[in-house]
Amino acid sequence: MSSLFRTRLAKGFDDRTARFHTSVVEDLRMFEYDIDGTMAHDIMLHEQGIMEKEDLVKILGALQEIKEEWQAGKLQIGAENEDIHEYIETKVIEKIGIEVGGKMHAGRSRNDQVMVDMKMVSKVELQEIAVNVLNLVKTLGEIADKHTETPMVYYTHGQQAQIGTFGHYLCAYTDQYLRDYQRIKQCYDRVNYNPLGSAAIAGTNFRVNRLRTSELLGFDYIAENSMDATSSRDWAMEIASVLSILMANMSRMATDLVMWAGKEYQYVTISDEYSSSSSIMPQKINPSTLELVRGKTAEVYGTLQELMTMVKGLPTGYYQDLQQTKIALWRAFDTTKTATEILNGAVSTMTINEDKMLDQTKGSFIYAVQLAEVLAEETLSFREAYKVTAGVVANLVEDGRTLEDLTAEDVQKVAKELFGKDINVSSGIADKVSNPIKALNNLRSPGSPHPAETAMAVENRMELRERYWKELDFLKIKLVIAADNLKNAIAKYTA
Repeated sequence: MSSLFRTRLAKGFDDRTARFHTSVVEDLRMFEYDIDGTMAHDIMLHEQGIMEKEDLVKILGALQEIKEEWQAGKLQIGAENEDIHEYIETKVIEKIGIEVGGKMHAGRSRNDQVMVDMKMVSKVELQEIAVNVLNLVKTLGEIADKHTETPMVYYTHGQQAQIGTFGHYLCAYTDQYLRDYQRIKQCYDRVNYNPLGSAAIAGTNFRVNRLRTSELLGFDYIAENSMDATSSRDWAMEIASVLSILMANMSRMATDLVMWAGKEYQYVTISDEYSSSSSIMPQKINPSTLELVRGKTAEVYGTLQELMTMVKGLPTGYYQDLQQTKIALWRAFDTTKTATEILNGAVSTMTINEDKMLDQTKGSFIYAVQLAEVLAEETLSFREAYKVTAGVVANLVEDGRTLEDLTAEDVQKVAKELFGKDINVSSGIADKVSNPIKALNNLRSPGSPHPAETAMAVENRMELRERYWKELDFLKIKLVIAADNLKNAIAKYTA
């Protein structure tokens, strides 16, 4: 098949150069979007008086045939084609001749053509990932609601720090994933600008109606500057950035779960369908899918670096370098979409071992902060209380005791030694600062692991999630409406 676009050139590519130059493989994802974009463009050309109806009807018929052949798996597209844009145009011309088929791209360049295709794909992909994120939020919220009173040890610097609950931990990630959704939605809004009608870089002499193609293709806005519309890829970098942040959040959660699934913790048990076994150690059950969520985070980071490096030194305008943006972008979509599904599946099917979490709190010094605060509520400044508590803990450790063994005399002795003060300390101080349920119920700050605070947080986050779900439904409906608009317009001219 000879190239439509090499008329200016005396020689064609050899096989090796053709394979190097083609973008057919990464273009296949855009095949039907490219046909839809062309149909919308040509309907607009007719409505603007640029294309005769009889020509439009023939072009629409040929494009519909090609789409049906594609859907039936009858088309084979090889490296002899530079891209799917050339392939589809060539097929149309084969079916109806160049005199009519050659009119289908009047007022349009491959530059604005590929941009509209990429953005149409990206909008659908972003919606699907947003659905996955909100599904993950729902899963976490449902589990958190059952564990608002499940005590567990919280860590900072890898050391036991304070008392918390598993429900509160899960709520921390619902908040992060809700922010991830917000970033996806905001990014979606910036992708949702129609580049079609910008031609190569400086527009066209034809009086195109860019509002009409936006209506038929589901764009809310128009990319007004033709140079920006065809040569900018900041929106693609933003997508990779947003997805990288989402992957980072999932990676940290996966790290926790991998660690907690180990024998040293046994907080959770990952179900068999999300685990693997060892090739040599028969006792092993490995949480490998979660490990891969973490590992594939680097892959998405790589797409962001790839995209940013690709445009770093690029002059303004279209250059073939930008062809490579599709490869990185598609990989970011595919990896992130699968990772969100895997993490949701692993979390929704795991077993939570509450007794193991509770065991970890016993004999721990995680209540030291609360001891200091109890003392500060009475006769000492907080820093005095901090020093007294530090001295008490040091003595207990030296004696091989824990806060569960604490007596009023232990505290009074250190206060006298450090500050020469005689202080009143409750005889039930040990129970007050070492009973996990009492310690949790003594927390007063908003957003703390207090069971009532966590229960309220779950309720609020699930309400917010429902609001976002309706917002996302609206975005999906708008694309369905646009598809119906295009379908009806096609039927109007081909019936």
